[in-house]
Amino acid sequence: MIRYLGQEEYGKCLPLWQEAFPEDSQAFLGYYFNKKLPGSRVLVKEDGSGSILTMAHLNPYTVMVRGRRYRLSYIVGVATAASSRHQGHMRDVLVKMLQDMHECREPFCYLMPASPDIYRPFGFTYVFDQPLWELGDDGPAGEKVELRLDGPEAEWLSQWMNRWLDARFQVYGLRDKAYLDMLQAELDSEDGHVWGWLDSQGELAALQAFWGIRKQEQRFLYSDREEWLRPAESGRKKDPGIMARITDVTAMAEPISLNEECPCPRMEVLVRIHDRLIKENDGLWRWKLDMDSSSLDRTSPVHEQESGRPGGSGNCLVSTEVLDITVDQLASWLFGYMPLDGILEEDGTEPPFWCRYIRPLEGIFLDEIV
Repeated sequence: MIRYLGQEEYGKCLPLWQEAFPEDSQAFLGYYFNKKLPGSRVLVKEDGSGSILTMAHLNPYTVMVRGRRYRLSYIVGVATAASSRHQGHMRDVLVKMLQDMHECREPFCYLMPASPDIYRPFGFTYVFDQPLWELGDDGPAGEKVELRLDGPEAEWLSQWMNRWLDARFQVYGLRDKAYLDMLQAELDSEDGHVWGWLDSQGELAALQAFWGIRKQEQRFLYSDREEWLRPAESGRKKDPGIMARITDVTAMAEPISLNEECPCPRMEVLVRIHDRLIKENDGLWRWKLDMDSSSLDRTSPVHEQESGRPGGSGNCLVSTEVLDITVDQLASWLFGYMPLDGILEEDGTEPPFWCRYIRPLEGIFLDEIV
């Protein structure tokens, strides 16, 4: 049976968690099961005796997407009991999870994969690379102070972090008091510390955190001064970090708009989306866009225009040239992770002319870690 556990049943997940993630410390387990998990949902598949075969934890986050606020699920703790693997249990849970998110009109969900190949068959694709920076020798020369994210500084720290994020990214997890309280508890569970770097005027200019009981590692680094940063010791500037999965294409379309190159303030075009798992996403859609947003409406099949020239009135560009795209390719494009021509090149196809007028999301920053 597949079902969501009641909060009083969350302790049933602990044995499977410890089996699947033996590297987690007792302190971290205490934090996660006592503080983080109670605010989350847990979807499981059980056998006839009630033992958990597979589980997935849905941690809620408020995510800003081009000025719009969404309550989304960050998927963690996906695991199958060792004795029950390769029997389709994980697929059953993930398909149920994605369908439920669609019914709630969540535009997408996201996760940090231990193995990306597990999630690609379910329509997940990378959308964010984790920056790998450290403070360089030319870094801040001002005062260094230790801070608490759950202390009296929490309000202005959340404001500083949100200003820093909003100036650089269009998709990011909103930092509010609840977010900072949880992040501090997470850091505390792994002997973490937060440091603020002040500039010559005494203003906060960089925020850095380290954690790790066995080995201290940088948890985050936000700096107002790009010149203070240098690539981490590995020499790499980024690592693949977060995969996302579009769960409702109509909700995902809302923050997408036209760019300044479009010759008309509005555009109506056709897109055929292929989604094997969420049938409500699959099919032919009429895509209506303006300079602020867009919408998708179901439509009947039409013949593709031989000509790529636009039609319609002077205020609306209209084309029946169809963009044929899978749901994971759509995510890679709309999140700005890859240009559309590069995505379709793998299939030996080219995008319709009108795709050049669509403005994907610019700047993704999802650095939450569990």
